[in-house]
Amino acid sequence: MKGGVGTLYSGSCGKSRTIGMWLHLGINVLSTLLLSGSNYTQQCLAAPTRREIDAAHARRRWMDIGVPSVRNLFRIKPERRMLWFAIGFTSIPLHLLYNSAVYTSLAANDFVVTVVSNNHFEPGAYSNMTETLVFGGEQFNSTLRAVGKTTGRYETNSEDIQLFGRVLEGYNTGSERYDDLTASNCTKIYNTEFMSNNRNLILITKLSSNDTHKNTLLDMVNINSTVTSPSDWMCAYNLSGNSRNNRRNKFICDPREKVEISGCKSERTDEKCKVQFSLGIMTVVICCNLIKACSMVMTVVRSREPTLVTLGDAVDSFLRIPDPTTKGMCFADRGFVDRKWRRGWRAVQTQHWKRTGVQRWWTSISKTRWITCNFFCSIIIIITGMLLGVGRARDGRCWETDIDSMWTRGFGKVNSISLVNLYFGNITEPILLANLPQTILSFLYLTYNSLFTCMLSGHEWSLFSHHHRTLRVTSPRPGQRSTYWLQVPYTYAIPLMTLSGLLHWLTSQSIFLARVEISGPLGGETSSTINTVGYSCIAIIFVLTLGTLALVTAVGMGYRPFAAEITTVGSCSAAISAACHAQGEDPEVIIGRKVRWGDVGIDPNLGICSE
Repeated sequence: MKGGVGTLYSGSCGKSRTIGMWLHLGINVLSTLLLSGSNYTQQCLAAPTRREIDAAHARRRWMDIGVPSVRNLFRIKPERRMLWFAIGFTSIPLHLLYNSAVYTSLAANDFVVTVVSNNHFEPGAYSNMTETLVFGGEQFNSTLRAVGKTTGRYETNSEDIQLFGRVLEGYNTGSERYDDLTASNCTKIYNTEFMSNNRNLILITKLSSNDTHKNTLLDMVNINSTVTSPSDWMCAYNLSGNSRNNRRNKFICDPREKVEISGCKSERTDEKCKVQFSLGIMTVVICCNLIKACSMVMTVVRSREPTLVTLGDAVDSFLRIPDPTTKGMCFADRGFVDRKWRRGWRAVQTQHWKRTGVQRWWTSISKTRWITCNFFCSIIIIITGMLLGVGRARDGRCWETDIDSMWTRGFGKVNSISLVNLYFGNITEPILLANLPQTILSFLYLTYNSLFTCMLSGHEWSLFSHHHRTLRVTSPRPGQRSTYWLQVPYTYAIPLMTLSGLLHWLTSQSIFLARVEISGPLGGETSSTINTVGYSCIAIIFVLTLGTLALVTAVGMGYRPFAAEITTVGSCSAAISAACHAQGEDPEVIIGRKVRWGDVGIDPNLGICSE
């Protein structure tokens, strides 16, 4: 543990990426379960008791039943309201921080490229050049060049000269660390943004010292990993395999001549990539989870009065104890409740059933909920598409941006091009920025899930008009059936949870923390650190595609017809209550049997139908 950061693994960069990927996948699974569990518990907490419904109906107000609700928070007991807010507020830091509680730290090496003649390593030649380098820096200054950190121009100073001398001495005392490679292999290995397992490079030309005025050391370049593209030095020397004008083993030593490279020597280093965790973030995550867990336990322990969580609970309650405030409203739908009942309507004449045909699923959703979900989902999809365009344009300055090329660069991989032009002094700020989309996605998922909850609630209600059904309740009596889900059956809940988990994981691979620890050409401790945010265009495309497909699916589901023609009550407690005024039989007998909604006659006393 150092500076509040712990290391879970240090070594191979490939292995650290694999560990990081599986850890993030596991975190997103846990995050999805927490999100679903929180949503489940909050729906139970916001579910009204019969006493709360009666109090609301007495004031001509209605409450939501069977769906997630904010409306109910103003009419339930303060204790349940406090628990609801505790679970909700602890979700915000979780989604802002959870995905970056564990992160991968990439290791990179600054390195020196040395260009020498083919007889540089013969006895005598090296020592003379070292003396020239160490004691005659001004004389050598005209040929030494170093890559600048910001301008990309070549500059040389006394620190560079001292560095070059120590690199040359390092080869003299540790040549066993250098591997002999062909020019093409050098290009392949060093044509990368961040060098992690190689460091200093010696390029060997086909020229002898007789061709270079007895000089065996022709050029040296200090390559800094913090520049925009550390492999640009290849382009400057036309050594890159991507060069269209020169063969990959051609090296320009002077604008007037080309020097052919016969081979190279590359210094091996141990990879130092890490899988790390932030103690501060882990502490916040644990505390939030603890508060959330305690709130869930208290929800169960402190539950003394049964709540009407499902439609079956509501029908059971209203059939056993009919609600006098809704008597005579047998054909009332949610629109009728809002237009007339809330204004003091009383049953004074016979209501006639107006056949409107089988309605669509979307009619069970309030306009506010339907517009809110689709509007925000559409806006986020449009913004994501715009950001993808910006990312592709930025990447296109250095790379190809076709699908195959973007796929090759992969998901969630740090490179020097696909970085946000913001650099932070500490790691907290990029973590918050990288995880902001996770919080937005969680909000969208909750609104998206509420759409399906409302539609499936309406579908279940329509089945009571299609055929006789037993009541699905949380505490079953004889003749009733228990429920292991609230309003979304497992056939829908599991795909929705899978969608949420997949979108969260893809988002974590689209915009992510990019941390690079850079060591100098001589090795040793980390000399500088990059803390910023990276992005992956191919992962963003997957998020965009999956998000659009999810939105189209929700709209398509909304146009499914109900099982039978019935009043559209939605989640309105008053409309549900109005449909539950049975006549002629003991209510306890009715709720123990299969029930069905429909017009069975006229009550002469009230002039209304009996269900």
